[in-house]
Amino acid sequence: MSERDLRHIKRLYGIGGLSYGNLSARKDATRFWMSASGVDKSKLDEPGRDILLVSGYDAENLKIILSVPPGVEPRRVSVDAIEHWKIYMEHPDVDAILHVHAWLDGIPATEVNFPCGTEELADNVAALLAAEPDPAHAVIGLRNHGITATGASLGEILDRVAPHLLRQVPMT
Repeated sequence: MSERDLRHIKRLYGIGGLSYGNLSARKDATRFWMSASGVDKSKLDEPGRDILLVSGYDAENLKIILSVPPGVEPRRVSVDAIEHWKIYMEHPDVDAILHVHAWLDGIPATEVNFPCGTEELADNVAALLAAEPDPAHAVIGLRNHGITATGASLGEILDRVAPHLLRQVPMT
């Protein structure tokens, strides 16, 4: 991650310590890097531990598959990994995803407050993205939870979205 992207992430999350939400970036057609659950987004230091290589999804067992280097103990994968997986697989032009617990006015959003980490939420977000004029550069609201934004890079998403974020998610 570039110093510029890291500055944006720190500003967006207002972090010095633990931060909430997650981010990912496509590696290739079937794999992507994703921040681990509960990791400080300003300290994504060790690949395989802090930032995880997601290499598949076992739908039968509802499990994300990780590629972990030998000798590395990974942190827990984010519950939102299924949502990122669906988006990357169904939208090959998406190269990065940012999820934050904030809001943007005027965006399409899920009608149901789906539990995080469920296939229902992932399917709904992917379908809402498919309905957007440019799924690769879109923002979808997750009812009572936050937003998921897609883009060409994390820096591009942050530049486009951060100035318009509302820190309070509307609870409806």
